[in-house]
Amino acid sequence: MFIIPDTDKKIRAKISSYKSAFNREIRDYGCISDGYGKRYLIFPLLLVLNDMKKAEQHIQWHDSHFPDDMGEPVQMLCRSILTFRIGDINKASYELAETMFSNVYLLPWLLDEKVEPIDMRHLTNFSLLEYCEEVPHRVLESISEQELEWIYSCYHSEAFVKARTRYIEIYTRLKHVSEMDERVKLSDEAEKLLSALKV
Repeated sequence: MFIIPDTDKKIRAKISSYKSAFNREIRDYGCISDGYGKRYLIFPLLLVLNDMKKAEQHIQWHDSHFPDDMGEPVQMLCRSILTFRIGDINKASYELAETMFSNVYLLPWLLDEKVEPIDMRHLTNFSLLEYCEEVPHRVLESISEQELEWIYSCYHSEAFVKARTRYIEIYTRLKHVSEMDERVKLSDEAEKLLSALKV
């Protein structure tokens, strides 16, 4: 689990050190490889810091440098909450849906609902139930009741329930299907589930 520093000053220093590392990579190699995943760690730091100006700046920077990034569940959760705090509710809800699809256990786990492993195909270790334990404690402490209510309302909305149910059906089927054409068809359908939630 990523440990978040215990003071705002240390958090700012950590963010600054990551940004400096990115700038060195750009200077030395002309691009950012970020094999360590520092780009993901900045989002939980910003959530705890609760600096919306820095959050907006980093979101723009992140999207310009990693436009096709698949993301990581904790980072995606923190990003959606930051976007909610900024006030872009529609975008935040879409990002929360992205979070849900990256790990179907994370949102109910966050809401303290009963969560059990599902016999489905999991794309990466990020998508497993036990990955929920990677959410830093300070992130959990930083999420307000209002934000939890928003997450609950999205998670239990008709649109989220319908998309999530079909997503789980598809990946349950994919665990047992070997015929390539059917696998491609199911995977294509799964990819379209998220775009249907875009407002």
